[in-house]
Amino acid sequence: MQHQELLLTIAEVSAAFVGFSGVVGVFRERTTKLEVRYQRHLLFQMITTGLAALAMSVNPFLVAAFGFPEPLVWRISSGIYVFFGTLLTILGIYQSSPFIRVGLTSVRINRVIALVTTFIVGISILNGLGAFSSRASAIYLVAIFWTLGLSGFFFTRMVTFLLPPSQD
Repeated sequence: MQHQELLLTIAEVSAAFVGFSGVVGVFRERTTKLEVRYQRHLLFQMITTGLAALAMSVNPFLVAAFGFPEPLVWRISSGIYVFFGTLLTILGIYQSSPFIRVGLTSVRINRVIALVTTFIVGISILNGLGAFSSRASAIYLVAIFWTLGLSGFFFTRMVTFLLPPSQD
């Protein structure tokens, strides 16, 4: 199967994000209930996107174990990505809405994330239907990289949120 080492590297990086998220989560206690809820939200987003990238990077190996030909492996894997990508996007948007209302997170950032994720899921739907036979594996990798990038983004948001306020 193509890209085996790259998929395994993505799995390792994803696992590192998920493992490190627990360490980051205990660095600093927040004082208000809203800050605690937001910290849990960021932690949840970081863990779910990291686990999604991990699962989706291992997924082609599991599908290939059933003996499917390689083009079909990428199509099936894209279909599975569509299901979980859509579910995580809807969940993320729903969970972000209380924090947008009080200004803890940006409407613009959430719109960009939702728009790009919708585009990636749309391309993955076409990939699953066989529209990109010759580039199916590359399109699947782009989707995984996007998910891994989201995990890194939430990791960065979590770290910067936990930093003490400046004393200027």
